Amino acid sequence: MTATSATHQVVGGGMLGLSPGGLEALLYAVVAMVVLRVELQRRWASGPNLGSMQVSWCADSAKRLLKECVPEAALLLSCLTLAALLRSRGDTSFFEAVQPGGEQEQEAWEAIKAEWPILLTADTLLSLQTMLRLVVLLSVVLRLGSAGAVPLSDEASALWLGAGLARVALLARTSSYMLDGPLGGMLPAACEIAVLPILFVLSRHTLRRAPLSVGVAVAAAAVYASRNRLALSDDDPLADSLFILAHTLDALAAFAYLVRTALIDGSAKDVSVGFTHLLMPIQQGLAAYYFLVAFAEMPQLVGKGVPFETLHIGNVAAFGAYLGACALFFAERFDGERPIARTV
Repeated sequence: MTATSATHQVVGGGMLGLSPGGLEALLYAVVAMVVLRVELQRRWASGPNLGSMQVSWCADSAKRLLKECVPEAALLLSCLTLAALLRSRGDTSFFEAVQPGGEQEQEAWEAIKAEWPILLTADTLLSLQTMLRLVVLLSVVLRLGSAGAVPLSDEASALWLGAGLARVALLARTSSYMLDGPLGGMLPAACEIAVLPILFVLSRHTLRRAPLSVGVAVAAAAVYASRNRLALSDDDPLADSLFILAHTLDALAAFAYLVRTALIDGSAKDVSVGFTHLLMPIQQGLAAYYFLVAFAEMPQLVGKGVPFETLHIGNVAAFGAYLGACALFFAERFDGERPIARTV
């Protein structure tokens, strides 16, 4: 993010230390993973056993999945190839292009690169997240006709649409929240804009059926964001509130996704559903890792309320929701599909 040198010190300094809010968020993640572990053990009490027919069935399922998800694999490979090519260009940061010549800023930037020798900056995590989101949504919309009910639609996509609109409005209002690094600049901004029409298509039924409910949820999130905001932009509380609003709606969308996964029949055969369940925890895990490790709490950057706790806990909770949805989907699907060993 390109706010001030103090902003970059949030990323550059104290990366390996967690704030109290971050520790609390990490505790929530551990609890969520323990619960998921217990659930998977319960469902797979008689799970795959080496030397049994279960191993052969799992191998056949994996081969069938790889054959069916060729378009998704191509999209993902293209995304990762583009990211690798941009990273190979080296140190071409948006930060240096916008704020050249400042000695203090240059020192902060060099410290950031030293902490992230592979990615060059922690912002690369968020840039990669925006690219993976576009890949997921392209997969869903390309197979929309044959997928039936999917978790990433209706309420979940409506809330995600609100988050996307908040991000686009934020980028149009200020450059303080632009991402740096080899994958930064206009690329993540273009991805944020590209997902909006897809999200609108996926959420159109909910927007027609229950506009009031969606409006109330967004309004409540907006009120919360106005009372818990950062102080990164230049005397622009609205821009800081939009940033928190986007992440608040992201968290709400994650829980809506989890609820829809629990209610929708997990035996759906469409490959895009499984692909979405696999990629959603990964893309959200990038954001959770960024805010826990690279966005340590600094009192001077608190505009109002508890914005750092909101970002730490909200992103980890969203990661837990997506991880839980993934576990529920595959546990239910494999539990229904796996062959039952015959006893002699």
